[in-house]
Formats: sequence, structure tokens, C-alpha cells
Amino acid sequence: MNERDADRIKEAFERLASVVQDSYETAVKGAASMQETNLRLTQNIIENHAELLKAQAEIQSDLSLRTLDNIAEQAQRHRESLLQLSRGSLDAYEGFLGSLSSYYEELSTETNDPGS
Repeated sequence: MNERDADRIKEAFERLASVVQDSYETAVKGAASMQETNLRLTQNIIENHAELLKAQAEIQSDLSLRTLDNIAEQAQRHRESLLQLSRGSLDAYEGFLGSLSSYYEELSTETNDPGS
């Protein structure tokens, strides 16, 4: 092998080494880029999940507040209904007692007034 052939072989190996080195550099840059993309994706997922949890908590809080308001309104209506029912029962009982009193007075009058 002469010096010229040796130089060509050496030059071919240098080009091959350069191409291999460029390929590795490209692969490393691609891996770094992919890692950065994955990191951004993970951050976005975490941020979106946090926002979703916050929105869900706000919705749950609003629903709980509305439910408590509805329960309070129903309790007030039930109280008013019970009060009305109690008044009606008291009125009916007073009427019953009044009728007994009237009946007793009529009996007393008839007993005291034998000519009637």
C-alpha cells in the first residue's frame, strides 16, 4: 500500500468518523429536545389537573351552598305548615270545648227550667 492509498483510507475514516459524530450529536440533540417536550407536557398536565381540581372544588362548594339553602327553605316551609296545622288543631279543639260548654249550659238551663 502506498502513501497515497493510505491517505485516502485515512481521509475516508475521518469522514466516516465525522458522519458518525454528527449522527450522535443529532441523536443527543433530539433526545434533549424530546426530554424538554416531555417536561413541558408533564407540566401542562399537572397545571391542567390542578385547574380541573380547583374548578371541581368551586362547583362542589356552589352545589353544597345551594343544597343548604334549599334545605333551609324547606325547613322554614315545614315549620310554617306545622304552625298552621297546630293553629287549626287548636281552633278545632277550642270549638269542641266550646260546643261541650254550650251543651252543658243547655242541659243546665233545661234542668233549672223545668217548665220549658
